[in-house]
Amino acid sequence: MTTQESASRAGTPSPAEAAGVRRAVILAAGKGERLRPLTDALPKCLVELNGEPLLLRSLRSLARQGIGEVVIVVGYKGELIRLRVGEQFEGMSVTYVDAPDYASTNNIRSLWEARATLDCDLLLLEADLVFDDEVIASVLRAPASAAAVAPYHDRLSGTVVEQNGEGLVRRILMGAEQGDGFDPNGTFKTVNIYLLRRGLLAEQLLPRLEARIADGDVHDYYESVLRDCVSDGALSDLSAVDVSSARWWEVDDHRDLETASFLFLDRESQFDRIEELHGSYWRYGFVDHSYLYNMYFPPAGLEADLHRDLGQILRNYPVGQAELQRLVADWVGGDAENLAVANGAAELIKVLGSMGGRLAIPTPSFNEYEAVVEPDRLERLPLEGPHFDLDVDRFAHFAIERRCDWAVLVSPNNPTARSVARADVLRLADRLAEADCRLVVDESFTEFSAAGASASVEDALNSCPTLAVVKSMSKVFGIAGLRLGYLRSGDPAFVAAVHGALPIWNVNGLAEAFLRAVGRYRRDFERSCSLTRSAYLDLYADLDELAGLVPIAPDANFVMCRLQDGLPDGPSVARRLYVEHNILIKDCAGKSMPEASRYLRLASRTPEENRRLVAALRSVLAASDVAS
Repeated sequence: MTTQESASRAGTPSPAEAAGVRRAVILAAGKGERLRPLTDALPKCLVELNGEPLLLRSLRSLARQGIGEVVIVVGYKGELIRLRVGEQFEGMSVTYVDAPDYASTNNIRSLWEARATLDCDLLLLEADLVFDDEVIASVLRAPASAAAVAPYHDRLSGTVVEQNGEGLVRRILMGAEQGDGFDPNGTFKTVNIYLLRRGLLAEQLLPRLEARIADGDVHDYYESVLRDCVSDGALSDLSAVDVSSARWWEVDDHRDLETASFLFLDRESQFDRIEELHGSYWRYGFVDHSYLYNMYFPPAGLEADLHRDLGQILRNYPVGQAELQRLVADWVGGDAENLAVANGAAELIKVLGSMGGRLAIPTPSFNEYEAVVEPDRLERLPLEGPHFDLDVDRFAHFAIERRCDWAVLVSPNNPTARSVARADVLRLADRLAEADCRLVVDESFTEFSAAGASASVEDALNSCPTLAVVKSMSKVFGIAGLRLGYLRSGDPAFVAAVHGALPIWNVNGLAEAFLRAVGRYRRDFERSCSLTRSAYLDLYADLDELAGLVPIAPDANFVMCRLQDGLPDGPSVARRLYVEHNILIKDCAGKSMPEASRYLRLASRTPEENRRLVAALRSVLAASDVAS
């Protein structure tokens, strides 16, 4: 039963009836070249979004609002639209108008083909839209003609409007009119859904359409006619109806289809999808307290440096390993020959795992080190709560007793954010060297620690050939998308073996450009580390006051917390934070540790974002405590 039928039985008018609107005209003639190969066999409007064609989604929404008849303007593979929709759809009568010149004209001509149907109050929309019912309902509530709009979004191109203080459109700007100096502030993107009243159609739109078509102006957009009506004062009461509180998207290409597919999942399904992604989270509109970033670097000046050379960077090969080593040495100091530069620390960890030998690692730790070694080559030393600090003498004894060939120490550790003092690291390296066991120290978060860069053991590498350092530059510089990391060792044969496992062009040109520019921003980097420390210490202090949560004092830009018994486990809390508060965190259920599912890892971001995280956690934990 449609909304229209339900409303009629209840004796109340549907939204469309209340607005005096019975008809909708849908423009569906285009081919959708940017969605090929999906549109090789289908018209664009029948491309599926989460298992349902775009057009059918729109039709069902119109039916739920009480629209009684629909006119669909078809062109490319129009016969498939007729077969799929038919002459009746969920209580609505459906008629079709052919646009035979769809391949050589634009939608101004498609609308002209439907001119005989433009004789009453109606909704006009395009067939490549996906939207919530409330979008249509909001437009139908407008007293006169109206355009659905939403605040300007740089990922959606096309027509924008400016409105006056009364919410009326005072200017329409087509996409081609938005040049390099275009300022989008205060503008609204059109959603391509219009409520057009009969008077406007008869007195302005149809005569102007006829004149434009007679002049051969068939390559423009129909919105240009509305633009002219507004600019010359013939249309002064066109409402700009902000529908941004509801979901909507325009599907022009594969990127749009992916965005809309995610947007129109329910929150639980969105969370499941995010769990599969492993990154690119910025595209999805939530706050990422899961991955670990330097939120205060790189500065705007460095970004501008990269942007200036972007064209050349994209078109040219990057440098090879020897030059990359020199560039990293310019930052860290020391001999370039002692370095291997990689596509993030993850690439180096994979290489280390392929070198064979038994690995000793204290757990919990960074899972990637465990993942690259076969189970029969892996020896885990469980750390003891509540702080999971490492006793280096115990670890040395453990690695030697198990006859390990190499050992890994992450300091500050991930996920505990706890550090091992430099002197203890060097003592551990000496103990292991006596047994010919190489120590790899992952220092990806060292600059964020209380001791800062002085905690590093990089300056001791030449005096201890069995000591090596791995560093994720992606994390410490806040450039996770560039994927940069390095390994450093005083053992030439070991470094050469790592080089042998790396392809010649393993680091992209944008990462290379970053290395060339970053030296000019050393003071900015040092300041960013100071700001990072301040933010995570404040986050820890706020978390320490939350009932039901026991945080571990951190020495890096994240905080590991234990959920008290009686509360939901970490995966449940993480899911609720996303579903209810649009915040993503990391639960520790996949870590090698007792009661792993009782722990969370919370990445520190800006102070304001951290405060919102704490408030959201307070809400989730309080509700869980009441429920229990």
